[in-house]
Amino acid sequence: MRVIRHLIVVCLTLAPLAAGAQAFPSKPVRLYVGFTPGTGIDVVARVIAPEVAKTLGQPVLVENRAGAGGNIAADAVAKSPPDGYALHWAAPGSAVINHHINKAMPYAFHDLQPVSLIGLIPLVVIVPVQSPVKTLDDLVAAAKASPGMLSYGTPGIGTSNHLATELFLFHAKLKMTHVPYKGSAANIDLLAGSLSVIFDSITTATPFIQGGKVRALALTTAVRSPMLPDVKTIAEQGFPGYEASNWYAVTAPKGTPADVAQRLNAEFVKAARAPEVEKKLQAMGVIVVGSSIDELRKFLGTQYEAIGRVVREAGLKAE
Repeated sequence: MRVIRHLIVVCLTLAPLAAGAQAFPSKPVRLYVGFTPGTGIDVVARVIAPEVAKTLGQPVLVENRAGAGGNIAADAVAKSPPDGYALHWAAPGSAVINHHINKAMPYAFHDLQPVSLIGLIPLVVIVPVQSPVKTLDDLVAAAKASPGMLSYGTPGIGTSNHLATELFLFHAKLKMTHVPYKGSAANIDLLAGSLSVIFDSITTATPFIQGGKVRALALTTAVRSPMLPDVKTIAEQGFPGYEASNWYAVTAPKGTPADVAQRLNAEFVKAARAPEVEKKLQAMGVIVVGSSIDELRKFLGTQYEAIGRVVREAGLKAE
């Protein structure tokens, strides 16, 4: 009788421990997006999230925390418990660029650890259809002939479009004049011939290209895009090693257990590569990757160093 009572006490004592050690996941996972609903980054997240939920066994809820170039969402995840239930839908700004151009970052580069690189969205080098510039070589020649006279537009200082352009200028040893805009207003001035060139997202550029309003000179990614298969990359056209893009990745708070991170990696990769999901993403201009944790870690490290170098070379000042 005394032995039975002892076993009951032991079982009651261990019960809370067992409850606290439930296998991951035991509740919904939140995927924090740093921009408003309906933006490109948000739409892609909402294509992926329900597919992950199918095999993860728990809902994956997209939560928008817009503002500060994506920093608000990233900071919320960086300061969350490292248990896999709060994830950041990362993009170049909040993951890399802002660390080089913002003086007072609320979180450090290494406060978020890699889960998977989901996909790349190429930028397209475009010029007005009436421009005498027909090829990337023409653009380089024109810029060398008149340093600083050609102008390029971007959605703003420190955006991935801006840094991709500056990276090209660094590789090609060129000088152009930067005209920062808000949002996609640069496209209007390019069509009017007020700008010489822009590095635009393939998603927004393709309708203008197909409509014969602009001319595509090159892609910024290391590989060509199925959306514009005949457009060569910058690397193919005499600048080996050049690579830039918008991209989406999943990161988690530093200290997230390895087994949890691996489970999340497996589920996000499976979701991104699901035939129907990949088809949807390709239609949006996304080149699906679905990387391993280590591949994303190396990618982020390379991006961090490259962006830092470009910021220094371009003389961009932290704000």
